[in-house]
Amino acid sequence: MSRKAAYQEILKSDILRHTITLAGEVGWPGVSTRKIADRLQTSTTAIYHYFGNKEAILVELQREGFRQLNDLLLAALAGREGKPRKQLKAVSLAMLNFSQQNPDRYALMFNLDGAFCNSDAVQEASGSMNQIKAVLHQLTNDNIESVFTHWFAMMQGFIALARQDGHPEQTERFQQLVEAAIIRFIKGL
Repeated sequence: MSRKAAYQEILKSDILRHTITLAGEVGWPGVSTRKIADRLQTSTTAIYHYFGNKEAILVELQREGFRQLNDLLLAALAGREGKPRKQLKAVSLAMLNFSQQNPDRYALMFNLDGAFCNSDAVQEASGSMNQIKAVLHQLTNDNIESVFTHWFAMMQGFIALARQDGHPEQTERFQQLVEAAIIRFIKGL
């Protein structure tokens, strides 16, 4: 890779990293290409060269986030083949932990906290979502789309509560709550 190409990749990565940091400080509605450029001590023209507009930056951040979540969920499923209860518990905890460790990215991924990005980035996580549906299918013969939606809604509820609480010392408490909820969820199938 040439020196120029390496610089361009670094700048593109810096734009993404500083956008997430800025969102953590001012909230997603307060993020603008001007503020990102100021932070990087560059021009908005440089930002537009790589991304075209703010929406393109948000789409790329969403895609990255869903790829990261997908990888974490697939890792949580691995090594637990044939144990669907343990798999469901593991992916649920992985999702909760991801949301707690990446609150600003998670907000953008799911259009929370004033973040809005209309993209198909969720397709980046379709592999893990399909595997979760397969796990659920091992646990019940009910309509899997419906069961998956119930599981997903339950997880989003716990994640919303954990995000509202916001205290890192409560992480273990929310993990315990999710574990108990998954046990009840499975019993209800």
